[in-house]
Amino acid sequence: MLDILKDLNEQQRQAVICTEGPILVLAGAGSGKTRALTHRIAYLIREKKISPFNVLAVTFTNKAAQEMASRVADLLRTEEPKNRRTEEQKVDGILRSAQEDIKGVQNDSIVDSRRSLSRAPTRGGNDRSEKLTAESYKLEAIRLPWLGTFHSICVRILRREAEHLGFSRSFVIYDETDAKSVIKKILKDLKLDPKDYKPEVIKYFISGAKNELIGPKEYRKYINSPIEEVTYKVYERYQKYLKEANAFDFDDLIMQCVVLFEENPNILEHYQNMFKYILIDEYQDTNQAQYMWTKMLAKKHKNIMVVGDDYQAIYGWRGANFRNILNFEKNFPGAKVIKLEQNYRSTETILNAANEVIKFNRNKTDKALWTEGGEGRPITLYQALNEKDEAEFICQEIRSLGRPNKEKRIMNIEGLSIKEQLETDPDYSKFAVLYRTNAQSRALEEACMRFDIPYRIVGGIQFYQRKEIKDIVSYLRLIQNPRDFEALERAAKASPTGLGEKTLEKIRNSNIEIRNNTEILNSKAQNFFRIIEELREQARDIRLDDLIKMVAIKSGYKAWVLDGSIEGEGRWENVLELATVASQVQEISNDEFLISNPSRQSEAEADQNSNPNDQMEKLTTFLERVALVQDTDSIKDDNALTLMTLHSAKGLEFETVFIVGMEEGIFPHSRSLDDEHQLEEERRLCYVGITRAKKNLYMLYAFERNLYGRFQSNPVSRFVDHIPEGLLDKI
Repeated sequence: MLDILKDLNEQQRQAVICTEGPILVLAGAGSGKTRALTHRIAYLIREKKISPFNVLAVTFTNKAAQEMASRVADLLRTEEPKNRRTEEQKVDGILRSAQEDIKGVQNDSIVDSRRSLSRAPTRGGNDRSEKLTAESYKLEAIRLPWLGTFHSICVRILRREAEHLGFSRSFVIYDETDAKSVIKKILKDLKLDPKDYKPEVIKYFISGAKNELIGPKEYRKYINSPIEEVTYKVYERYQKYLKEANAFDFDDLIMQCVVLFEENPNILEHYQNMFKYILIDEYQDTNQAQYMWTKMLAKKHKNIMVVGDDYQAIYGWRGANFRNILNFEKNFPGAKVIKLEQNYRSTETILNAANEVIKFNRNKTDKALWTEGGEGRPITLYQALNEKDEAEFICQEIRSLGRPNKEKRIMNIEGLSIKEQLETDPDYSKFAVLYRTNAQSRALEEACMRFDIPYRIVGGIQFYQRKEIKDIVSYLRLIQNPRDFEALERAAKASPTGLGEKTLEKIRNSNIEIRNNTEILNSKAQNFFRIIEELREQARDIRLDDLIKMVAIKSGYKAWVLDGSIEGEGRWENVLELATVASQVQEISNDEFLISNPSRQSEAEADQNSNPNDQMEKLTTFLERVALVQDTDSIKDDNALTLMTLHSAKGLEFETVFIVGMEEGIFPHSRSLDDEHQLEEERRLCYVGITRAKKNLYMLYAFERNLYGRFQSNPVSRFVDHIPEGLLDKI
């Protein structure tokens, strides 16, 4: 069996073996916090014999959840036993444990975490021996805890308990586009012009209220401006609309879970008893709703470990409260504090620079990163003439760093043909350019095109945000949930078989009951609903990828998109790519379903009616993936330079990092210059940027730059001045 404590440093080891009571792990950048988290989960299950059903692990991104699930599965996977007797003893223990966790399941029919084990070994002699296999022995290795993001875990809970809130289990999740569309309608109903009161601004205020657990009625106390007065009027109508549509928006997923617990103490107690051990990652990024949700669940057993770094708290602008981590010891009396300060990513020079920058913040804990990895090269500080020079310098450095020897660097300076340059291309995926605002990417993109450097922008138009994808997904949502007004409206407008505005208005006013009234509906509307009903029936029997293609064909969308243009072909290729993604969900077997949906594993144990092979459930799973997917989850190891904002870079690492725009008014941002709290967050953002670099770090600023349509000439950033000159190589 794998030694779970092997290769851990002393601080990581303490984070793993100190299992009882509240624990705060202050984990610096690159200090191996994921290793500590995953080994702790494995330690609880393997060494402490805690059922996976009683362990909850929460992360902030789907990518982190997938990685954590995979690592835990590897740690729990054991070697095949040397003899059958050993195997029998182990399976006996597994079955006893499973039977304790899954009430009402017969001894000879344990299905663990959706694995394909339709018939577990019986207690007969020879019959049992014949049925024991390595696959059944791996039962224990597959069982993982509830593991996922705050939102995905809350979705799982709400799917099981939605009736207590007046929703059905087939509720849908509205994205930002859906929410803005609803708010726009409400504004029109209130005789208010959306041009005067932008839906996205009102949605921002509503989102902020929900993150603070402020409902529509309570919001009245917080009105301090005309826009907040309008928000108050919209908020209650917005929530009513969502309920009628059997829908939650993203912020509802957590807030409504808290409401569920507050209004149903018995349900809260059920989940408190279920989650006896809780682990929360990136705790510095939690908001009030997430904090309260966590505190409620941990109140009974108090076995909670939170991991985070207040130095990397950079999401205050979207509701995160880094004081949650600063006040952890106050909120959870008797908490033990463990500091992970040994860095396994960056050089000593890079870490010293990061430590010096963050030293200027007042509101922080006391810790300092260090490494045994060596001093490394100095940080390159380059003053460019302008943004074009800045971008071209980066491209030249990337070319130079990729040359295997000095001779080729000289050849490049003298002039190398494009063909020869491509033959000696570096691994571009090792490079990243980080900037404070998206507007700074323009010059970088232009330079990359001139230098024939492949690049990708994290934060551009995402795949699932493209029109053709959202159109097809709206059909799928309508198939899954007939009461989804927003999906109906988008699908109706997406193709020639759709509905007119007057018909849609009739349907909205009658809660869609009109669809069954052929006397009111015109022939076009009747045909539209007939197609939807046919698709809904077929969706129960055909593959997800085939369903997507059938939706496109029957709705007339395929013919409409393929209009003979190159753009039309590209849009259709995107629809086919969506079908490819759906096919991956379709092909997920029971055991693979666990890794791709880690938060559903223990639900499978508790809810035996749930079947991953049911086509409508697969459709639900697919739509949840679409709703919950995040941009940084889509980063692949393609050979391309990464361009991204500093905020998007959180949690990532690259061999070489360029931070551009190191100028006052750009970084730190102009709006933070007169606000100490915002300035400290900007400084934390700089700390994050610096600690993304493994070997090489470049910081660049320009004498002048054309940004936002005007020329600017700003002094070098104060963050550069924080760094001792001995760590810099100025060129």
